[in-house]
Amino acid sequence: MNKNKLEKIINELLKCEIDFADIYYQKGLSTSYQYEESKINNITSNIYEGIGIRTILNSNQKYAYSNDLENENINILINNLKESYKENLNKKEIKLVDEKIVSSSPIISHEKFSNRKKKELMDNIDKIIRSYDKRIIQVQIFITENSYDVIVANSNSKYAKEKRSYTRLFISAVAKNNDKITTSYESVGIFGGYELLQNEDLEKLSNSVAESVIKKFDEVSIKGGNMPVIIESGFGAVIFHEACGHALEATTVSKNTSILSNKIGEKIASDKVTLVDDGTIKNGWGTTVIDDEGNKTQRNVLIEKGILKSYLVDIVGSIIMNKPITGSGRRQNYQFLPTSRMNNTFLMPGTDKFEDMVKSIEYGLYAKKMGGGSVDPITGDFNFSVLEAYIIENGKISNIVKSASLIGNTLDILNNIEMVSDNLEYGPGMCGSDSGNVPVYIGQPTIKVSNILVGGDN
Repeated sequence: MNKNKLEKIINELLKCEIDFADIYYQKGLSTSYQYEESKINNITSNIYEGIGIRTILNSNQKYAYSNDLENENINILINNLKESYKENLNKKEIKLVDEKIVSSSPIISHEKFSNRKKKELMDNIDKIIRSYDKRIIQVQIFITENSYDVIVANSNSKYAKEKRSYTRLFISAVAKNNDKITTSYESVGIFGGYELLQNEDLEKLSNSVAESVIKKFDEVSIKGGNMPVIIESGFGAVIFHEACGHALEATTVSKNTSILSNKIGEKIASDKVTLVDDGTIKNGWGTTVIDDEGNKTQRNVLIEKGILKSYLVDIVGSIIMNKPITGSGRRQNYQFLPTSRMNNTFLMPGTDKFEDMVKSIEYGLYAKKMGGGSVDPITGDFNFSVLEAYIIENGKISNIVKSASLIGNTLDILNNIEMVSDNLEYGPGMCGSDSGNVPVYIGQPTIKVSNILVGGDN
C-alpha cells in the first residue's frame, strides 16, 4: 500500500473531531515444517496482507481492520470509524514524513536455506536423539519461519517501515520404559534467519533433550512446603515475565488493576534485582526496530537495584498515565489493536556462583526447567509448573523430582531473591495478551530464592 493512499486515509479521518489516527499495514509469509517418524510429513505456508485503522479521542479507541484492500472496502472502514464523531470544522491536512529506520536483514534468509538443507538439519537432530537411548520412541521437530513488512502511518505525520524475519526451531522427544512414558523439549529462536544455526550448538541442544527425557525415568516424589529454590538461567525467567513483567505493562497499570500500579520510586524488590526490557537486542526473539505504533524500540530499565523505575507504555497508556511512550506497543497482526507488551525482558547478571547457591541449601529445590503458569495481576499471586527439577540435600543436588510447582506472590519473590549468578541466558516464547500472541525473549542468570512454597505430589 503506497504512501499517498495512507495519507489520504489519515486526512479523511481528520475531518472528524479526533485526537489521533493511525494505520498499520502488514504483508507477509509464514511457513512451518513438521518432522515426525524420521521424515518431514507436513509443510504449511500462509500468505497474508491486511490493514488496521485506529482513531483515538481522549483515551477511547475505535478500530477497524480488513484483508480487502480495495478502495470501496477501505472507504467502508473509514465511514464506520467516522460515524460516531462530530465534524472537525478546523481540520488541517497532514503530510506524511519518512522516519529514518534501518531494518535488520537476515544474514541467511528463509529463501536461501533450501528445503533440502532443512531436511538434513532435522535428520541430524533426529539421529542424535534416537541414538542416545533405545527407549526414545518418538522425536518431533518443528521449524517456523515468519517474514513480513510493516508500515505505520499516523496523524502526527509519521511514516515508518520495517522488514521483519523470525526463525524458530522446536525439538521434542518421547521415551518409554515399561509402562512409564516421559517427554522433554527445547526450543531456540531469533529475530533473523538461519544464522540461528551459527549461534546455537544444536548437537548439545539435541543431547540435552535426550538426556532429560531419559533421566525422568528415575523421578522421585518431593514433599511440598516452603523452602529455598534455585531457578536455572534462561527460560527460568518465565516467572519474572509472568509474575512481574505483565504487572508493569500500561495495559493493567493504567487501570490500577496491577499490584505494581502507582509504585514508581518505591523499593519493591531485593537489591539484587535489576530488571530490563530491551527491544533492540541483536537477534533477540522479541526484537523489533520499531514497535507496532511506529515508535523506535529502546532499552527500558524497569527495576533498578530493587527500586521500581519505569512501566512499559504504549500510546493510549501514555495518554491515561501521562508517562512517556517506551516503544512497547505491540500486536500479533493487523487484526489486533496494539497495547503495551514486553519485548526482550531479562534480569541483569550478578556475581554469585551456582556452586555457592547449592552449598548454602540444606533442603530445597533446583528448578532446572520451568513450565507455564498463571498469575493474578491484581493480587500478584502465581502458580508455575516445573518441568525438570532436582532435590537439594545437605548442599548437594540429588534426585530428580516427579512433579513440582512454585506457588507464591510477585512482591514476595522479588524481595526473596538473595543470590544472582553471572550466567545470563535467554529463552524464546510466545506471549498472549489483549493484542494477541507476540514473540518474546525472556532471560535471567541462575538465581536463588530464599523462600517459596513448593507444591509436590507427596
